Amino acid sequence: MRILKVLLFLLFIWLQYSLWLGKNGVLDYIKIYKKIVVQKKINQELEIENNKLLLEIQNFNNKVKD
Repeated sequence: MRILKVLLFLLFIWLQYSLWLGKNGVLDYIKIYKKIVVQKKINQELEIENNKLLLEIQNFNNKVKD
């Protein structure tokens, strides 16, 4: 019975390690989530800049036509 308890405990430790520190674990998820948040902010800023440039192009085209 003692061997079974030790094996179950070792299994539990291994599963916890895999969950928190292993490949695609919680820490990897947190790192990727932070990168996604930063990238979304950059994308929003670039979208605003693109819209400004499109508006400037449209204004320029309207002035040329007149």
